[in-house]
Amino acid sequence: MTVKAPEAIEVSPERFDALEPYELTDHLERGRVLLFPTPPLALPSEDDLRFLKGVTPQYHTAKNISYYPEAQMLRGIKAPPEIQQRTRQILKDYQERVEACLHKLIPGFTPGWRSATSSLRVFEENNRDIPIRARSDRIHLDAGTYGASRGDLILRFLTNLDDKERVWRCKGTVSDLVETYGEAAGLPRERDLLRDSAMSRSGSGVIRGLSKVIPAFGTLERSSYDKAMRHMHNYMKESDAFHEDSQGMVEIRFPPKSCWLVFADMAGHSCLSGEFAMINTFMVPRKNFRHQEFSPWEVLSRYAAGQSALPPDIPIVN
Repeated sequence: MTVKAPEAIEVSPERFDALEPYELTDHLERGRVLLFPTPPLALPSEDDLRFLKGVTPQYHTAKNISYYPEAQMLRGIKAPPEIQQRTRQILKDYQERVEACLHKLIPGFTPGWRSATSSLRVFEENNRDIPIRARSDRIHLDAGTYGASRGDLILRFLTNLDDKERVWRCKGTVSDLVETYGEAAGLPRERDLLRDSAMSRSGSGVIRGLSKVIPAFGTLERSSYDKAMRHMHNYMKESDAFHEDSQGMVEIRFPPKSCWLVFADMAGHSCLSGEFAMINTFMVPRKNFRHQEFSPWEVLSRYAAGQSALPPDIPIVN
């Protein structure tokens, strides 16, 4: 089995207002990374950037400082009220600008989507002394971050706020990763792979009820789909053999002040180096895919049925 390297597709400013229908979404559905060397939206002001880079790092309490739009909550920071308020406002404003921008660039993905988080990363990613499953410099597929997705997808818009390049190493898209490494990751080729038990469904109902009072409870909900994707995430991060095999690996470099867009659960990715970055996340219903054959849900469904996890060869035609 050949593991392919995810492609980076550069989108220049001249194309922002002349995009064909599905031009960008078709690339994203195939696990590709859209790179915007020139941002398609206004970045935080220079004064706000100095604040984010010079003040917030001393108050962080987690991997990310994150604003949750639905709950209107700020997490990952413990600071005086005025510091928290300014941080919250910057992250909130940027999330709203990103959302408006994506409504223009990829309108086919936005019906029914959910604005999940606006996050700030403030530390150098290279050689961070944190548990291996939390490390960003190990290639992985994102999974299980926002509770039970049941096949909805994790769309991320990232912005390099640093004065140096942010470097990613990528390997494989979800279909050839599942086909090649699914059994090593502990995924059985059984039709029950994506079937939720009655106990799981009952527990999900309780968690959803509690999350209406305390939004953080929503992240505890899991489905069989999310557990399967988490198996892939953990195997990829923990397996030295996976990382030592260079087949399908590629480095993508993101210049200072550039932006990029990717389904983080469809492209195997890691961050080798880079310090300050914004990460804006949206949950996209899988039904919004033009070709659902590419979605991780369909990939795992084929795998569970004993078929090839690879999608049919569907050319991009605008």
